[in-house]
Amino acid sequence: MPVIDTNILLKAWRLMCMAKAMAETYEANRQLCKYVHSTSRGHEAIQLAVAFQLLPVDYVSPYYRDESMLLGMGYEPYELMLQLLAKKDDPFSGGRSYYSHPNNRQPGKPQMIHQSSATGMQVIPATGIAQGLQYLQEIQSSLLQKGINGELPVVICSLGDASITEGEVSEAFQFAVLKKLPVIYLVQDNNWGISATAEETRAMDAYDYAAGFTGMKRIRINGTDFEESYEKIKEIIQYTREQRSPCLVQASVCLLGHHTSGVRKEFYRTQEDLNKHAADDPGPKLKKRLAGHPLLTWWFLVLLFLFSLTSTRYKT
Repeated sequence: MPVIDTNILLKAWRLMCMAKAMAETYEANRQLCKYVHSTSRGHEAIQLAVAFQLLPVDYVSPYYRDESMLLGMGYEPYELMLQLLAKKDDPFSGGRSYYSHPNNRQPGKPQMIHQSSATGMQVIPATGIAQGLQYLQEIQSSLLQKGINGELPVVICSLGDASITEGEVSEAFQFAVLKKLPVIYLVQDNNWGISATAEETRAMDAYDYAAGFTGMKRIRINGTDFEESYEKIKEIIQYTREQRSPCLVQASVCLLGHHTSGVRKEFYRTQEDLNKHAADDPGPKLKKRLAGHPLLTWWFLVLLFLFSLTSTRYKT
């Protein structure tokens, strides 16, 4: 596996610490965080791996658990908390949409259209964006924005594995392969769909399901391993930029928090299941990798310690 720049690894670990601190803060202040919300705990590695490689010309359609992706794109915890608490200064919708259902056109960041609060409903609009980009490219429109090195834009559509059972997803997949659209479907599979396991709710996972859509490139990723996620996502994004063809990425992740603030994990999960998921926590995995990194000096180890104290900033 290619060596990833140490600064990228350190940034990923710092943001993982930040996401963890935010989740703990929300949990400790449930009486204030009254609106239903989810956190990215367990999904941080794959989300950051994607966020770090997006360009301002790209489009992304996050789903409700993608706060680490937003952090990786450059949004601050304060901005995310404004949306969580439905404040008028919320940069996404002025306090009018659920947490992590963002839309934004800030310069210098990937573009996000308005997000539906219904699970899976983002897939068709995201695929439509890809069709729009294809049309602009075909007519050589000046409206088609490219990267500083001429990179063509791609669309990232993020969703949970349970939403694969929905009809909207099938419609989007059909159209994406039919028209050969530049869209990447990022499926984050934590083996749970609200309070039911994958085995209870679907006959196959997203990777196997996508095999029925001829022309859909598909890969599996260990979404709890940041380095693997970073390298494989890099390849997929490059492929989509150049080939202008749809891809499906199934990232296996763990669910460390509650499904949402209103669906508590202790209601339906066994201690054995919780322990199994905790063993795959992306944060400790990356920390262990950094501690043994050949390029890390004692100074970087001090940085690791300081980053681990990030949570204290969000406890006040």
